[in-house]
Amino acid sequence: MADVYTKAKRSEIMARIKGRNTSPEHTVARLLRKLKIKHSRNVKSITGQPDFAIFPAKTIIFVHGCFWHNHTNCKRAKLPTTNRAFWKRKILGNKQHDVKILRLLRKEGWHVITIWQCTLRKQERVMARLKRILVRGRLRRQSV
Repeated sequence: MADVYTKAKRSEIMARIKGRNTSPEHTVARLLRKLKIKHSRNVKSITGQPDFAIFPAKTIIFVHGCFWHNHTNCKRAKLPTTNRAFWKRKILGNKQHDVKILRLLRKEGWHVITIWQCTLRKQERVMARLKRILVRGRLRRQSV
């Protein structure tokens, strides 16, 4: 099936997709503030420029879009029917990059949390997970 938009219009639409300060990131930032967890956003000095860094807990948080990072078994991760070869290559490249960054961060001693866009529909669960990992676990251990 052909694209319903012209090539120029599709390019314009795709150019408007943001890489940072997305609404899922804003949601996670709000949850971290509710938990009173100090965090830094988009820290350029850390490998992979993570969405959030919590320095006392040596923890990184990535907020992944289900489509762009190919979330397994998620309906949002479905590839478009047009230009399928391009999208397979693009998404596979994103996944490979994610794995590489994850390995490097772990070698550097960071604990990495990935929050998927689709899980933010149930914010209470995400908040409970962050609280369990950060407040009860890593932050307390770092303080001792």
